[in-house]
Amino acid sequence: MIFQKKRWVLKDNSNLENMDIEINGRKIKHQIIKVLNNRGIQEKGDIEKFLSPSLKNLHNPFLLNDMNEAVKIIHEAILHKSRVLIYGDYDCDGVTSTYLLYSNLRNFLPTSYYIPNRFKDGYGLNLDVLKKLEDKFDILITVDTGISSHNEVKYLKEKGKTIIITDHHEPKEVLPEADAVINPKRKDSIYPFRDLAGVGVAFKLLHALKSSGINLKLSEYLDVVAIGTIADVMPLVDENRVFAKFGLKILKNTKNIGLQKLIEVAGLSSKEELKPYDVSFIIGPRLNAAGRISDANLAMSLLLQQDSSLAENIARRLDAENRKRQEIEEKTIKEAQSLIMKNKNILKKKIFVLSNSAWHAGVVGIASSKITEKYYRPSLLLTLSDEGVLKGSGRSIKGFNLFEALKSCSEILLKFGGHEHAAGLSLPVDNIEKLDEILNSIAQDYHFMIFKPAIEVDLVLSLNEIDDELIDQVYLLEPFGVGNPEPTFLIKNLVVENFRFMGEDNKYYKFFTGNSTKYDVVCFSNLEDEDELISMKKVDIVCKLERNLFNSVRKNQFNIIDICENVSFGVIKDLYNNLKAIRECNLNFKRYELNRGSLQEIENKKCIFVAFYPHIVLNFLKFLKGEDVEGEFFEFLNKQGRIIQHQSSLKEVYFDDIFATRLDKLNLLKDEADLIVALDVPSYQFVKNFYPDVDVVILNLDNKFDGFALQINEECVNVYKTFRTCEFISYNFSGIYESDPFLKVVKLLFIVQMFEEAGLILAEVTHEGIEVKEFYKAQEKVNLKSTKVYNFYETLKG
Repeated sequence: MIFQKKRWVLKDNSNLENMDIEINGRKIKHQIIKVLNNRGIQEKGDIEKFLSPSLKNLHNPFLLNDMNEAVKIIHEAILHKSRVLIYGDYDCDGVTSTYLLYSNLRNFLPTSYYIPNRFKDGYGLNLDVLKKLEDKFDILITVDTGISSHNEVKYLKEKGKTIIITDHHEPKEVLPEADAVINPKRKDSIYPFRDLAGVGVAFKLLHALKSSGINLKLSEYLDVVAIGTIADVMPLVDENRVFAKFGLKILKNTKNIGLQKLIEVAGLSSKEELKPYDVSFIIGPRLNAAGRISDANLAMSLLLQQDSSLAENIARRLDAENRKRQEIEEKTIKEAQSLIMKNKNILKKKIFVLSNSAWHAGVVGIASSKITEKYYRPSLLLTLSDEGVLKGSGRSIKGFNLFEALKSCSEILLKFGGHEHAAGLSLPVDNIEKLDEILNSIAQDYHFMIFKPAIEVDLVLSLNEIDDELIDQVYLLEPFGVGNPEPTFLIKNLVVENFRFMGEDNKYYKFFTGNSTKYDVVCFSNLEDEDELISMKKVDIVCKLERNLFNSVRKNQFNIIDICENVSFGVIKDLYNNLKAIRECNLNFKRYELNRGSLQEIENKKCIFVAFYPHIVLNFLKFLKGEDVEGEFFEFLNKQGRIIQHQSSLKEVYFDDIFATRLDKLNLLKDEADLIVALDVPSYQFVKNFYPDVDVVILNLDNKFDGFALQINEECVNVYKTFRTCEFISYNFSGIYESDPFLKVVKLLFIVQMFEEAGLILAEVTHEGIEVKEFYKAQEKVNLKSTKVYNFYETLKG
């Protein structure tokens, strides 16, 4: 069967009240209101602001701590023509912050800037750099940095300098003793929104200056504010939503010559509108590339450039740097994956701490994000610096606060900073094992399901709820990004029609569904076996609703994020295929003595769990979804925190153990595990007969199969007569005498496979029952007891 690759976490819509909301005379559908309600936007006024964002909705900048002090300092500086140095950072957020503040303040003050070199200066304020520059400034303003620079601030204060820190990273318990510390994450902050990017905090300083009477044209700079905000992966809600919404509009027709040329070089000029994706994966990486590979001042010079020809040259250099960065990054990722796959001890850990002295310091952060994405584990990638210490970056998963975890390791670290999902750090080489130990100890206190990837489903929809207007209103929620992802919808029981593959090497697929209105259903992340896909009949999907315009013709489509066959049918189909493997094999089945195992026996082993009986399979599939399933076995797995993936999901995400329902395909998996664990007698005997050399034990979860008995004459005759009458039998067929519905289905499939093996029929499994495609006339008297399927049944009964 095709089983979902991630947990589907359904948001609770039960207590949500419907409300009437109109935006520009357009009545908002209740499904859209429910999506926003589920995302914490529940008051009517907040919903209206979200759907109709405005620059007027920006918060009062003076609500930020120390903003009044910072404004007074700059006013005094203008009066006395004090010299200002803006100290930035080398990533995209830091460069855009520096550019934003420098471009505005230089009109009123003698202003200079310094963007540190990642490799020479490191992260944060560098004391050696400040000592060289101290005679050139009176006032230091930091952007996107400085919140942890206690020693550097202390030194400058002793030299009589005035210091304004603007930053958005998590502060430590004690703030630096600067003249003003502007950070929405301060513990004593009353500011309504804490998730501004560094460029957002810099913008708020300018916003305050404009409010205080300084003539600034801030709306012209919203394009760079949007770039810094989106590139730094900030949640696109509240003020960030306003920055992104209006900034992307300005960016499409930007007046900044450097950005114009970068957009041309990156191939975005022909797009009607720019989206967060274009910033995150095309513009942002090119601005970031200089800081990662060489010097971020190249990106700064692009933003400041007034000459079109020179701007194009810089844009092409940044494009080339980005390609170089991609090559280095790809090599780093492959080497990190190799470390993981070669060491089973690493694979068992909840957090990966990896190091290689040859890794490039500029790409370990991106490589870490790719490792975390692939294995769904928080990861830290570290490389050896010139000073003989390990430096690196980490990325985390939802629910695991990496910054707080590193705070618990602060005694063995030289330096660290960041936030919940990303952090940078440095430590002595000898402390890496201790860091690994402490972080994995912390991870053991978390419920194991947070280490299993999940999809949050905004809403369950039926087909009759979906129309042009609903899909159009989904687009009112743009721009999409972190904190405001594109809505995901669960649509159940879709009948698959006209399935076909698309793209090179059948990478993608599509089908149609619906009754009077047909919808395209497309999937651009095909990781399934072709035979599994072709045999799909009825599915549940988590998808995005999209409108697709081609040659002015509109088609509505469901873009699949994850898919699961109708579970009951999927289990039946797998059982049918296992029985098909039995009838088509060349084995003479024999009964093996049961090798009974214990839970303790599997405790430290990587296992493949197999089951034949549908009741056990359905319970296991519920467990994989994160649902509570009673029983000592599932309680044991839960306490162990074991991450188990269904065999249809193995190509995408990391797993500790495998649950296999297609026993005929075990040969592709068995080398992955230390032990095969059968959960019922049929699966045990199947494995022992097909793969006699593998190590297999049985933990019999259900003995209902013990009462299974094939009545060759009466029951088989009933089935055959019914087929001859109507060519179809539903799964609740009453001609088989079993009270247990699962045993009834198992028996029906056994009988049908015996018929097929004996050459009586050609049948097809559907989601409703068994359909006979063709009847064959027997050339001689049929003895069902001579079939391999019956031989296997006798093996089970002993």
